Amino acid sequence: MKTFTLKYIFLLFSLFSIDKNEFLNQTEYESNLNICSQLYLKKEKIPKLNLLKLVPKSYKEFEFFYSTTYPNHKLRNTDFFYEITCKIFEQVTEKKDNEFYIPSLNLASYADGEFAEEFIEYLELIISSDKEKFCKSLSEIKLKDRNPIKYYVELNKCE
Repeated sequence: MKTFTLKYIFLLFSLFSIDKNEFLNQTEYESNLNICSQLYLKKEKIPKLNLLKLVPKSYKEFEFFYSTTYPNHKLRNTDFFYEITCKIFEQVTEKKDNEFYIPSLNLASYADGEFAEEFIEYLELIISSDKEKFCKSLSEIKLKDRNPIKYYVELNKCE
């Protein structure tokens, strides 16, 4: 009986260790993306802080975010990527929430491929609302040296 119990205790401990290691290997961005996707699937509101953290800070993070559109992803049959990006941009364009201003510009700097047109439309709305603010914000935009940000910097004669 004692050996039998010890085997089960060891098995349970092993299972908990696997979960813990899986969690430790997950980046903060991936963890937040998972939280937001669960809230989205439950049709619950995504808190502002979590929404802000969804804005990628690197190409790797953008790839995690965009991968929600891939055929093998649990969100593949949803509009998660498009709805969330719109929600982020609309915090600036409609709600005038300044906390989302730089994050929205950073998000727009990833404009490429099938979603580029929508990103650029939002970028143009943001810039047209206050060109001076856009130009003054350049030092905080991570990918300002590539299109579409670079194009709008030149077009608006910033710098």
